[in-house]
Amino acid sequence: MNRQKSSFLAVVAVLFLLPGLFAQQSLEDRVTALEKLVGSLQTENAQLKETVAGFEATEADGVEEAIQEVVFSSYLGDKNLFRADGGFVNRMIWGGEWRTRADWRINTADLLSELDDAGFRLDYRFNLGVGFDLTPSGVDEGSNDLAVTTWFEFQAAGRGANNTAENIQSGIGVGIGDFATRENDLDVLRLYQAYINLDHLFGQDDFSLKIGRQEIIFGSQLIMGTNEFFTGTVHDAIRFDYGFDGNRISAFYAKEASSDGQVPPGIATGGLLTGQFRASGDEDEVMGLYGSFSFLDPVDVDAYYFFFNARDAQSFVAPVNVTSPNDPAIDAFGRSTLEGQIHTIGLWARSDRLVDDLFLSLEIAYQTGQEEDGDELDALLVELSTEYNLPFWEDSAPRIYFGYYFSEGPDHDMNNGFAPMFISRHNNDPLRGHGGYSRFGNVDLIPAQNVHVIQAGFKFEPSEEWIVGLTWLYAWANHSRAQFGINPLGTVFLDDRSIGHEVDVYAKYRLSDQTDFFLNASVFFPEANFVIDSIASGTLERFDTDMAFGLFAHIQVRF
Repeated sequence: MNRQKSSFLAVVAVLFLLPGLFAQQSLEDRVTALEKLVGSLQTENAQLKETVAGFEATEADGVEEAIQEVVFSSYLGDKNLFRADGGFVNRMIWGGEWRTRADWRINTADLLSELDDAGFRLDYRFNLGVGFDLTPSGVDEGSNDLAVTTWFEFQAAGRGANNTAENIQSGIGVGIGDFATRENDLDVLRLYQAYINLDHLFGQDDFSLKIGRQEIIFGSQLIMGTNEFFTGTVHDAIRFDYGFDGNRISAFYAKEASSDGQVPPGIATGGLLTGQFRASGDEDEVMGLYGSFSFLDPVDVDAYYFFFNARDAQSFVAPVNVTSPNDPAIDAFGRSTLEGQIHTIGLWARSDRLVDDLFLSLEIAYQTGQEEDGDELDALLVELSTEYNLPFWEDSAPRIYFGYYFSEGPDHDMNNGFAPMFISRHNNDPLRGHGGYSRFGNVDLIPAQNVHVIQAGFKFEPSEEWIVGLTWLYAWANHSRAQFGINPLGTVFLDDRSIGHEVDVYAKYRLSDQTDFFLNASVFFPEANFVIDSIASGTLERFDTDMAFGLFAHIQVRF
């Protein structure tokens, strides 16, 4: 009986303990599975740490190379627009500018009350450019393999809010052109630049070729500039550049910005200021050599030679813009349109290290050749610019500056004299930051030919963002030539060599690295009066000149 009882109790105990034994076994299995999972996670975590450490050790070039392996999903037809192997486009480049200017003027058209040139107006300029880097992605940035880029730039420029028959400023006595004649209204979008650039030609480190419509800018822009303050000047050209040991030599050939393929307008074409038509395909051309050298350190020296071949241009109407949207009428401030076969040679020396706190610049150019009318040309141009950093008020960076400009002219008519071909009148590089913000004042009344111009001024920086300054200019004619200019009233003569004085007060505010705000107030005090051989009456009439005033404010955004 006791044995049966004991057996029963043993069976009951086994039955009682059996679930616990099964539970114990299940728990051990779970623990084992969890340990395996933790081990797997630890392995993956270690792998992730190695990957992160690898990325951290990768140089920037390696990251860029890895990004280039991505094939974008944009297409042009059945071709990838962006390809990892550097197919159609390896990289896109963007750039441009927007400028808006509010302008109020009195008597700045011709210093006379004959034209209604007083009032408020607005003008605008917008440039948008896009470039493509066609260099294969496998080519290292520092290599000498051929690098190919292109650039397309479009421009719209125009003026609104006019209350006057004339729309542009002009030099004293020079014909007034109608803005519509040049067809650069804001709602007209035109091709400004379009070129292809080849770098590292023939495996040379600094040898490049640029072909297409382009700005041709050299040196101080005294002879070859762009007048980018207005609409800009471009040429259809081919240009070579070669650099060596800190020096650079450039050569170019171009169809010049203003073509002479036109005839004077008649009644059928709309009158003097409006209609024009092409007479032939005869176009002006310019070519040249330009060298920049550093072997005279601390003085930098540039030397140049340009040949200008202009044939029978009509000087009394604004030229048709063949490589529009150029503005040759503005390039021709204060002079007749250049005609003939003209040679220009020049030398430009400058330094800001020769004397402490002093910037010095001297440019001398000489022109020879034959004018279109057969007269021989023999003329000189000199431009001196200096600026001195005053030792006091160091926080405000006070500076005084002085400039002298001389352009030789004839003593008998308008035609024979030094003609700065594509001079930039305003804010010219690389003199930017030195001197005033214009060569001849900010109301564009002082001529560029047959003239002496003295400029003196003072500027300072009341804060990091502001530059405030004042410029005084005085201009007088080199020769009291009989004929000074031609305008719609007739042939203009001066009764005195002293042209007049100008005072400019200006302030520039840097809103950001891309945005500048500019304020200017100018007054011009004329000293010479006009004697005009009237077209209407055929008699000589005297016109007393009046003071001219100009106020403007513009904002410029570069991107």
